[in-house]
Amino acid sequence: MNSYKKLLEERRTWFKNIGKIYCPILKEYIIFNSRNFNHLIYPNGKWRPKKEQMYKLGLLPLVIPVIKNSTKISQYEKCFVKNLGKEAEFWTLTEIVRGHQTLIKVILRRVETGNIAFLSVMKIQN
Repeated sequence: MNSYKKLLEERRTWFKNIGKIYCPILKEYIIFNSRNFNHLIYPNGKWRPKKEQMYKLGLLPLVIPVIKNSTKISQYEKCFVKNLGKEAEFWTLTEIVRGHQTLIKVILRRVETGNIAFLSVMKIQN
């Protein structure tokens, strides 16, 4: 199995086993589901380049410490999302992850009155 497929399968299994994580700053559980995992691979129905997929999949283990340890919401937005045809809220949490000394940005989303779910992750260049 090539490294891309191996990473994809490992992270998919890891992601499925999370379920939900409590976020103290939002005082709510953050949901991890297959729809949101798929967003890392093909947002809006278009495949991300493999290199970008591997980048995001590689950052996934850093998402949980950001959600659990963020002390502030760095950005909040409520807007109508055309491709969903619904209102959504977005939160951005940023945190330096201990042991990695890397600034990580995590995007969370709630569609209408649903649960808040993990949406995306990226590293912020220092």
